[in-house]
Amino acid sequence: MFALLACVFAACGDGAPTAQPNVVMIIVDTLRADMVFVEHRRVETPGFDRLAKDGIVFTQAFSHAPMTLPSHTALFSSRPPFMTGVLNNYQDVGRDLPLVADWMREHGYDTRAVVSLGTLNPRDPDEPALDRGFARFDQDYWHLDPAPGALARIGKALDEADPSKPLFLLGHFADPHSPYNAHGSTERTVDVILDGELLETVATADMTKFSQTLELQRGRHVLEFRGEHEFRVNAFGWLDNGREGRFLQVNWEESKKREETKYLRLSIEVKTKKPNQSKLEFWISDVTSREEVTARYEGEVRFMDSYMGALADQLEARGMLDNTIVVFTSDHGEELGDRGGIGHVQTLHDELLHVPLMIRLPKGHRAEDDLRAIRDSLVPHEDIVPTLLELAGLPPLPGQVGTSLLRDRSPLLVAETHKPESRRNYVCFRDEEFKLIFDPDKDQFEMYDLAADPGEVTNVFDTKRGERADWPDKLRGVARLASRAAGDGETDAETRELLDALGYGGGDDSPR
Repeated sequence: MFALLACVFAACGDGAPTAQPNVVMIIVDTLRADMVFVEHRRVETPGFDRLAKDGIVFTQAFSHAPMTLPSHTALFSSRPPFMTGVLNNYQDVGRDLPLVADWMREHGYDTRAVVSLGTLNPRDPDEPALDRGFARFDQDYWHLDPAPGALARIGKALDEADPSKPLFLLGHFADPHSPYNAHGSTERTVDVILDGELLETVATADMTKFSQTLELQRGRHVLEFRGEHEFRVNAFGWLDNGREGRFLQVNWEESKKREETKYLRLSIEVKTKKPNQSKLEFWISDVTSREEVTARYEGEVRFMDSYMGALADQLEARGMLDNTIVVFTSDHGEELGDRGGIGHVQTLHDELLHVPLMIRLPKGHRAEDDLRAIRDSLVPHEDIVPTLLELAGLPPLPGQVGTSLLRDRSPLLVAETHKPESRRNYVCFRDEEFKLIFDPDKDQFEMYDLAADPGEVTNVFDTKRGERADWPDKLRGVARLASRAAGDGETDAETRELLDALGYGGGDDSPR
């Protein structure tokens, strides 16, 4: 099968420059390509423009998966998901999979990461995953850290960098991933009531993380959430401080965690004779109606914009921009009712795969003209790391599948989404003219003529399959390899809890 795909995946040659500039990779999660950098963008984004000043914007960049961990793993390894074996969030990342941070550290770089979404954290703290190769992998947050916290931690990482080495920094921003915050455009609250007494009134239109230590007497205690608008308790924990790391047993009596409701009631039983010191934590947000989704999402992008401008200012204030390669992209897009759904994961249409991409070179770098000449060509994510390594004067990542943008290329995107997070398994090929999507469970194909039908509305497989006659058999092969990599597809209970907290439910069309 790999021989069959040899014409599709080509490795790049050795890099060119000998100097080793800093490399700063910024990833804004869940950011559609039509939001930033493009002429007819949906919102004004002067901060993003500030970051991209003097940079090269690539108009046709695409992710390999509409899911966070598979997409990032593909990007960092220069391999599509069926080759990495990472097909869903909260999977293990194989120890033998070459990753860019490991490679750059081996070649003398100080490697640091700041991440802000739980799906990027190692599943097992004792087992290296995407943190492998980073001298410091900052994941100091609970499930999701909005832009202010992420930017502060990025500033700290810049300050702590080893000045005797070139720096490779990954800065990941969770916004505008759901839940979509209102950022002051509306106000909604929920009363939190403990044993009939108001504990606190918390905001829900902007995601609230609540933490408070309580003294509970022996006996049954009832906690209630009451709101005039529907809300979700995305994550919940009641930690028994008397027993390290132990959570109190919670009885969910009316409504459940992650359920859309206006009223939730639960109870706990304290059995100790002495008062129990316990820590109550929850993460709560309102439920965004379909009518609100696009406005909320665009508001999130505007919110992020100021932090992109501030990030550019931080790099400039430290004198880094003249000797730093800055790459900016997203892991995937977001459906905002384009096909009747909201969120990501479920399809392989362009609103989920088409992402922004900008590369800013050190001052006077000789590759600038070559990159500008191909700014409108197809760029799969797997080509980014080979390009960065060549620009930095480093050898190729071992076994990389992508090709440096400075080399002759025949770009082809391979993209995938898989059960159990997706309702169905899909794999696809996409070039600059056509897209072919394969459903292996139904053995069905959808083909789109992208020039005539950029919105991917009309399936032309019956009439134009001959335009890419070898694609169906190759996609069947990719699907077989992905199925083999997936194993039994089981997800343990703890992992499912984390997926649910972040909105990765699989099986409905709520934001994921």
